[in-house]
Amino acid sequence: MDALAEACERVASHAGRLAKVAALAEYFRTLESDEDLRRAVQFLLGRPAAMAPAVSNLFETVEAPKLALGYAVIRDALRAASGWDDETLRVCHREVGDGGETVGLIMAPFTAGEPMSLERAEQLYLQLHAMRRADARVRMMTEIFRTYRPLTLKYFIKAIGNSFRIGLQEKMVEEAVAAATGKSAAAVRAANNRLGDLAAVAIAARHDQLDSIEARLFHPMDFMLAKPLEDGAAPPEGVEWYVEEKYDGVRAQAHCDHGAVAIFSRGMEDVSKSYPELVSALGRVPGSAILDGEILAWRDGRALSFTMLQQRLARKKLTEAMQVSIPVVFMGYDVLYRDGGLTLDQTLEERRAMLEAAVNDAASDRVLLSPQAKLADVAEIPARYEAARENGNEGLLLKRAGSLYEPGKRGGAWLKVKRAFATLDVVITAAEQGHGKRATVLSDYTFAVRSGDQYLNIGKAYSGLTDAEIREMTKVLRDIAIGRYSRVLLVKPQQVLEVGFDGIQKSPRHKSGYALRFPRILRWRTDKRAEDCDTIERVQELYQSSLNLTPNRVGDDA
Repeated sequence: MDALAEACERVASHAGRLAKVAALAEYFRTLESDEDLRRAVQFLLGRPAAMAPAVSNLFETVEAPKLALGYAVIRDALRAASGWDDETLRVCHREVGDGGETVGLIMAPFTAGEPMSLERAEQLYLQLHAMRRADARVRMMTEIFRTYRPLTLKYFIKAIGNSFRIGLQEKMVEEAVAAATGKSAAAVRAANNRLGDLAAVAIAARHDQLDSIEARLFHPMDFMLAKPLEDGAAPPEGVEWYVEEKYDGVRAQAHCDHGAVAIFSRGMEDVSKSYPELVSALGRVPGSAILDGEILAWRDGRALSFTMLQQRLARKKLTEAMQVSIPVVFMGYDVLYRDGGLTLDQTLEERRAMLEAAVNDAASDRVLLSPQAKLADVAEIPARYEAARENGNEGLLLKRAGSLYEPGKRGGAWLKVKRAFATLDVVITAAEQGHGKRATVLSDYTFAVRSGDQYLNIGKAYSGLTDAEIREMTKVLRDIAIGRYSRVLLVKPQQVLEVGFDGIQKSPRHKSGYALRFPRILRWRTDKRAEDCDTIERVQELYQSSLNLTPNRVGDDA
């Protein structure tokens, strides 16, 4: 574990992807035993107590053990090990912005500095996982804090929370495994897609056994992503494209195996229990398949607004009445696996034929096929886009003829044509300190719209400003601060942002009663005053418009 922590520091010190991968690959080469390689990969993926992937059969899914350690346990153990009071610990954590780093820094003068192996780390993780009493966990964590090296403690905690914050993604771990074992990154990624257990894939790669790994159902695979096509831009010339309408629902992956079904969200969570009618319908897909598609609220042959679907998503308990009032369908638009093998290396046209056969054989009005047509001329795009908006959909999806399915990749094989639902000028009312490299600046902004002489919060955004703008905004907001709540700075409503978003939904979380869907900062409106921002009445108008069947008019009015 000591060497893993040092390797993570080296990874964090590099800004470039290739340098990060090279540093990690160098560390992997130093691991002599297969067990240590397995442990290292699992820890890096934030699964310190997961000894095996989830196993599914016709009756149930047995999840792998997971370790969750609450903030209170870490705080109490840190207080007992260091002697510092809760307020001091709170301030330190607020300033550093990362739990693992806080532990490492605070414990530096107090720990015995003993070494920790990967095997010992795994033993500690499993012991913590087996404990059910919080006080027992606190005692054990206190002893851990007092015993091991500060840098190791830093990453020991980070692995539990799956928050390394060193710019490392699973795809980069795949590439490092490939570099360390002399295999191609494509071969490692393909094996990981088949098995869904990168630690086991790493061992297979070391022993030149990647080809022996067979595809396994019921583990979520990465989704292929579409690259945005800028407003007014045309797709590359000299390429044939197929066009589909882009739906405004929940991306989903359906795993079907002779009646057994599991539905996974884009976040890789099993959401099958939320859609029992879809599980039943997908159970009629013959043979085995992994279908890529969208879950939509659907009535009278067309998609309902995402606002309608959101009402169902928010329910902790799904009632029969809710299933009737907000019916859903699975709109399939690709297939990743069919009857014993992955289809990723087959062309779009070949996969489409398999998808059509699977959907048609299911013969269910809840499992649909996304209509697809060949784009004769790019000049058709504006008219097709307007037609998609008239149908209540987000826009268009262009798919390159002959293209392969590339999980997790946002390349040029799929292009999405969409516009922001609308834009609003909003005013910042609070700002939260960032994490990792943004731990010293205010980078997450809560914003509001005007209601008379008051400002009502309606959302939060953190993307869109440059690093230089964030630093400048931090200085401005600190000068107009009126209070602090933990990591959040309350500020006078003075700074205006223009935000784009994909929709509006009702929400009890905000005083405005509404929340923006996927808000992103378009620009810092230094030319506007707080009283110039948009009003709650404008938000209400946009919300009502979103319930209509002509959402394209909303964007035109904005």
